[in-house]
Amino acid sequence: MQTKRNNILDHVGQTPLIPVHRLNPSRSVEVLAKLEYFNPGGSIKDRPALYMIEEAERSGDLTRDKIILEATSGNTGIGLAMVAAVKGYRILLSMSESVSEERVKILKAFGAEIKFTPAHMGTDGAIEYVYNLMREAPDKYWLADQFNNENNWKAHYVGTALEIWEQTGGQVSAIVATMGTSGTLMGLAKRYAEMAPHVSIVGVEPYMGHKIQGLKNMKESYQPGIFDKRILSRIENVDDEEAFETARQLARKEGMLVGMSSGAAMAVALRIAREMTEGKIVVLLPDGGERYLSTALFTAKKRSGLHIYNTFSRRKEELIPIEENHVKMYCCGPTLCQYIHLGHARRFLFADLLRRYLGFKGYRVTLVTNLTDLDDRTIQGAEKAGVPLKDFTEGFNRAFMEDIERLGIEPATVYPKASEHVEEMIDLARRLLQKGYAYEKFRSIYFDISRFKPYGNLSHIDLTKIRVGKTVDLDNYEKDNPRDFTLLKRATLSALKRGIFYQTQWGNVLPSWHLECSAMAMKYLGPTYDIHTSGIELIFPHHENAIAISQALTNQPPANYWVHHENVLVNGRRTSKAADAEGLTLREIFERGYSGRDIRYLILSRHHRKPIVFSWMKLNAARSTIARLDGFVQRLHKCPDGRSEPEADQIVYDLRHGFTEALDDDLNVAAALAALFQFIRRVNGLLDRNMLAKADKQKFLEILTAVNGVLGVLNLEPAALEGEIEASIHAREEARRRKDWETADRIRDRLKERGIELLDTPEGTIWQRTSTTGPGKA
Repeated sequence: MQTKRNNILDHVGQTPLIPVHRLNPSRSVEVLAKLEYFNPGGSIKDRPALYMIEEAERSGDLTRDKIILEATSGNTGIGLAMVAAVKGYRILLSMSESVSEERVKILKAFGAEIKFTPAHMGTDGAIEYVYNLMREAPDKYWLADQFNNENNWKAHYVGTALEIWEQTGGQVSAIVATMGTSGTLMGLAKRYAEMAPHVSIVGVEPYMGHKIQGLKNMKESYQPGIFDKRILSRIENVDDEEAFETARQLARKEGMLVGMSSGAAMAVALRIAREMTEGKIVVLLPDGGERYLSTALFTAKKRSGLHIYNTFSRRKEELIPIEENHVKMYCCGPTLCQYIHLGHARRFLFADLLRRYLGFKGYRVTLVTNLTDLDDRTIQGAEKAGVPLKDFTEGFNRAFMEDIERLGIEPATVYPKASEHVEEMIDLARRLLQKGYAYEKFRSIYFDISRFKPYGNLSHIDLTKIRVGKTVDLDNYEKDNPRDFTLLKRATLSALKRGIFYQTQWGNVLPSWHLECSAMAMKYLGPTYDIHTSGIELIFPHHENAIAISQALTNQPPANYWVHHENVLVNGRRTSKAADAEGLTLREIFERGYSGRDIRYLILSRHHRKPIVFSWMKLNAARSTIARLDGFVQRLHKCPDGRSEPEADQIVYDLRHGFTEALDDDLNVAAALAALFQFIRRVNGLLDRNMLAKADKQKFLEILTAVNGVLGVLNLEPAALEGEIEASIHAREEARRRKDWETADRIRDRLKERGIELLDTPEGTIWQRTSTTGPGKA
């Protein structure tokens, strides 16, 4: 019979069971949420806090002259502080400095003294502190020690377990609870083992490296002495974001504002509901969501977690899109007068990487990449080639599309052509004239940079030091100020003769490159979009001028984040300057037998804010890495079915966690690749046993598919060789074993003539078709 105390403590326990309707995936399975935030201290930890203190009072271990001492992640501390306040005890709590602000404020409101320990130590640091303090002054403190105190689990054995039984009338199939100190699970499991062993007691454990406050992975921190894994029916792991999103959905769809660990518990309960054909699941939601409002769990606007270097601010900033769940990007496209070179490839590959990673994080991305088919270079190129301008640029447009497809670049949402948007450009020039930012002189229209005070804020250029002849643009027209730039320039005689001009009130003109980009960006993305990306060589004058045009018209910056990559260098020179001499157009590299994946890996493996110093040796190294990656994938496909690997889920989690943590830090691809290679080493260790469970193999292929959705360098299809080619490869292997090098080389050469290239790696012979990017393994 419950003791009557005639105070707030009488209301600890007897929390309600509430049906879950809209999130429940099964009509035949009932899911009931036990709302532990109805306890007076706001969490399930009120139960053991009260029970531990009162049992210590009964045993004489806790007396009035002692201070209650405990290490906590928050909720147990709050429960203890509440009970201490009612009973008149002093209390000292040790906790990680990473806990939510709300928890700290609640503890201070109850009068608790707090000692913070380093965030990177988690609860372990707090445990070490109180144990050391207890050794130094054992007579001064009573240590609650929830990790080893049997009264922790007994509170649930005599309380929570029986409440659930009474509330369900004994009609319960499974009970789901999260794993912190494990007192709840231990008490439930021990009670139900005695009175209803058919009831499944399910523990919810986070992965190692998790960020779910209040939960514990038993392998990465001190394991509580009261924990006994053997008495649980099963343990389910839960990913951070799955827990967080489930908590958000509970608020939005069920009206239950709960915390991180509650989201984890419910995520697993819903998972189990999908498995069952009928029955009743009780899931304990240990606390409320109010104490997490300062964390990433609930935010007024979704945050991306991606911190990227913004050229405009000169610092890393977290990307927060203008529209929730939608990112708008603009990437400066090619000028259709030449085949693209490695410098261009880096521009489009970087935009592709950023766009893919945003998609990986759940964002819808609109990417606009313009096509410059109307400028001095395209006009001069068409005239030199003796073909109409449209035919000239269309040939290079087709080549561009073919080249980026071979690089594995996903198509942009739209590729607007400058020639199809001239009316919009003329309208912008007219509006700039009306607002006083532009002037007409000798039938050309110029932007007056003296009228636009923020000019130079992106590039931080000192306009007084710009040399004439190295001016804002290189157009040879008469201006009021040599540093002003052209918006519309009067047509040349050659352009007039060929009919390449546009009639306006000022005369026959052609638009400038800067005006073209501004007009197309504003048309397809609006006055302000999220990201503008390109190479550093375009910061000045092109991007500076684009900002001036747009902001002068709208009083808003055209983009919130300006993201630039460094150049590709050959012999110390930019590829755009060295391409002709060094033969670095993509087409010339392809002709040497390199694949799009080879080039993609070489470029993406270097951080975008560091220059790439190109060499054929580095490209060969990238090619070898691609071959090793292909070898691993084929080895995974060919591994025979075997027993399940207990660490498979953790291996998958570690890759996902390491991959996202790296890319969230300014798209640090090198660190993301390190996480991938660590994953490969661990899985290769499993493959060395020559067997792997089919379900584990599928998990590994699924995470590789997700990762490759960002990187785009893996070929995850199983190899399928024609019988004749496969026989040839095996014949070569046999010749090599006999040291018949002449025969082996002859077979290699014969296969190469048929478009099959062989690469010998430690994992075996890898093949790839020289005309495609598809690899295989003999």
